[in-house]
Amino acid sequence: MPPARRRYAIPRRVGGMLAYGALLVGLASTSRGTLAAQEPYAWLITGQDADDYRLRRDEDVARTGEASMRLAARGNRRNSQWAVSVQMVDATAYRGKRIRLAGYVKGDELRSGGLWLRVDGILDGSYAMLALDNTEDRRVEGTQDWTETEIVVDVPPESVTILFGAMINGDGTVWVDDLVLEEAPDAEPTSGAEVQRTDSPYARPPGVFGVPTNLDFETVPGGS
Repeated sequence: MPPARRRYAIPRRVGGMLAYGALLVGLASTSRGTLAAQEPYAWLITGQDADDYRLRRDEDVARTGEASMRLAARGNRRNSQWAVSVQMVDATAYRGKRIRLAGYVKGDELRSGGLWLRVDGILDGSYAMLALDNTEDRRVEGTQDWTETEIVVDVPPESVTILFGAMINGDGTVWVDDLVLEEAPDAEPTSGAEVQRTDSPYARPPGVFGVPTNLDFETVPGGS
């Protein structure tokens, strides 16, 4: 049996926001029109300190193709500040399967950066976080060239939405390119948090895509 991956060690403030519905507050007013106007297309920035960071499509830095996704601090940020990029995908096609989010991460004067993934669903009529993992325990730090990383989780039958993207903590810039969200072999080890239940009804935010979209960041809003 393959060894279990070390449990995530995400900073407390980041973990609390990623793990519960508070992360969705910034997405509540999102519309498909807003997503169409975003760069990168199909991606948003959220998090308690999102105003202190900038998300954009970067045509000056790419591992392959013409562009990557760039998430950068606006000026000097405290180590406790953070933000994430996020895409939301319908979980129906992945229910009962093991999935892998894989991609490449690059940093410049970065305190901490990487990938994250969460699976939301409904248990006993209420919202529940059914899976959560991130790459904080294998994070990109400082100035570092493209590094391959991945997350593997199980998607329970009760799943509704999969949320994933890049994360940044503190100062610096993180780039992400060549993401893949795919089914993983059953032998692939998983990690992540236990199920977290709430007493709140589940309200799926707008802007959920039917399939993973623009994971290579080559799509330009309004382009062909």
